[in-house]
Amino acid sequence: MEPCILTSPDWDSWPEMAAEAIGKAVALVVSRQGTCNLMLTGGTVAERLYLHWSRTSALPLNKIHFYFGDERCVAPDHPESNYAMVMRALPGVTSIARMEAENPDREAAANAYAHLLPENIDILLLGMGEDGHIASLFPHDPVLLSRQRGVEAITGPKAPCQRLTVTPDVIAQARFVFVLATGIAKGKTLNKAFESQNDFSSLPVRLTLGGSWLLDKDASWQIRDDLKNSRSFQDFLESR
Repeated sequence: MEPCILTSPDWDSWPEMAAEAIGKAVALVVSRQGTCNLMLTGGTVAERLYLHWSRTSALPLNKIHFYFGDERCVAPDHPESNYAMVMRALPGVTSIARMEAENPDREAAANAYAHLLPENIDILLLGMGEDGHIASLFPHDPVLLSRQRGVEAITGPKAPCQRLTVTPDVIAQARFVFVLATGIAKGKTLNKAFESQNDFSSLPVRLTLGGSWLLDKDASWQIRDDLKNSRSFQDFLESR
């Protein structure tokens, strides 16, 4: 299995490239069903995308229902909150389902959010750490072996350690999956994803090999040319 890889010419142009690709998927979904369920991710790379959306008004916000793939167990106005970052970067969002991860009963918070999730996530955005984690699915976490479709409370290796995250089945069932990654270090991690492709426990980003990776040139250069497929992005869209 190989992802569809799109590459921007440089770091500065990455948000525009990513916004255009995701925008095409949003438009396709909206044309088919009238609305779109879009799952957001955290991180500085994603924030650049959201700021671009805010500046350009490129998304039909009134037709999108927003969800989160993970959240740190902090207050919604905390600097480490994914929700707080999104509301700062993309203030026009109105229909957004927040993970109430500040609830001391993390299991209850996870179950409550699982019940909020729609049957289908149309578009799932994922950042990636240099260790290959996506959402808050870190290498060798037992949640990676879960067969349940939902949300789990986990303890990660990076502060804030207490988090909520969607399970791998949510990723597997999403119609369009986009990985947002820039830079040399993350490119090297993505290159490793082509090795032992079924071993997603040690490298969770392998769960996205059927999706699309939105990279800058620094990241893309780390992936061997023979591993980059020739599938066009249009083919990727039409295959869903």
